[in-house]
Amino acid sequence: MKATIVLGGNMYDDSTIEHLLKDAAHIGYEGVEIRGVGELKDGYIPVERAKQIKAMLDRYKLTPTNLSLFAGGFACNTEEENEEEVLKWKRYLDFASIIGCGMMRLNPGFIHSADVSKDDFARAVRWFQQCADLAGERNIRAVIEMHHGTLCDTAEASAAFVEAVGRSNVGLILDPVNLYQVPTEYGISTIKQLKPYLFNVHIKDIVELKGTEYPWAFGYSDYVPHIGRYHRVVPKQGAHEERYYCHRLINQGGIDWYEVFRGLEEIGYEGYLTIESVSKPGSDLPVHTALAQQCYNDLQHLLQITGPKRTYPPLDKGVSERNETYE
Repeated sequence: MKATIVLGGNMYDDSTIEHLLKDAAHIGYEGVEIRGVGELKDGYIPVERAKQIKAMLDRYKLTPTNLSLFAGGFACNTEEENEEEVLKWKRYLDFASIIGCGMMRLNPGFIHSADVSKDDFARAVRWFQQCADLAGERNIRAVIEMHHGTLCDTAEASAAFVEAVGRSNVGLILDPVNLYQVPTEYGISTIKQLKPYLFNVHIKDIVELKGTEYPWAFGYSDYVPHIGRYHRVVPKQGAHEERYYCHRLINQGGIDWYEVFRGLEEIGYEGYLTIESVSKPGSDLPVHTALAQQCYNDLQHLLQITGPKRTYPPLDKGVSERNETYE
């Protein structure tokens, strides 16, 4: 497996792009996933600022692998709202073209795949096709993050939506943690089923809890107000028991990463491995720079154990050889 190790920007939501890029370069990441929040929210990014970000990426020898955007939500929107989402998508396409980013996240709709109507599904497909075609004109891929509470919350639903869109530049981000929360299968069988569509893999870890005693516990339903800041969300209807989780360091939670990497190895995956771990100041996990370094070490260790066909720097080496001139 020849994968590129990427630092996800969600670790730096309350910080700056400069912080993300400097840490990624210093630690030895090969790429960054830039999040569409803060100054990048809604895609109103001055050309001069985009060029500044491009210059920093070049200086640090980092690849901008994906724009992790809050765009789309087509199945839950009106036609007028979807028109606005396409305009936002176009603004982000301009930004991606300037900085040289080849992927942009697009959401089909935050409604469970089992609950979506045929009309809403068809509307999501139609608008997604329009955005994919616009991206294709720039040689950019439109990617869907597999996520609980969305049209793409299982392997079957995800494959069905991508097939319905029918565009070669449309694919998936496998996120085992998101599927773990559904809960649904995320291991070898899922990876083999999704082989034609996998463009990116998100790496983080959580574990399901028995209760809420842990002070940093969060509920499954927490995604509704969180995502609700950016998209219209239609939560699952009817009574259901709440489930609780907490963040953990990679390979210290509930995800069987040995199974995941065995599956990726079997399909010959050569895409991105994007670290998306998060924690908050005050919890028992590190944050920001310390978390980025810890996750980089943890992922290296996992890849070495699972037999990657490449060589990684020593775990205690903070600066990679390709970035030894980092200041």
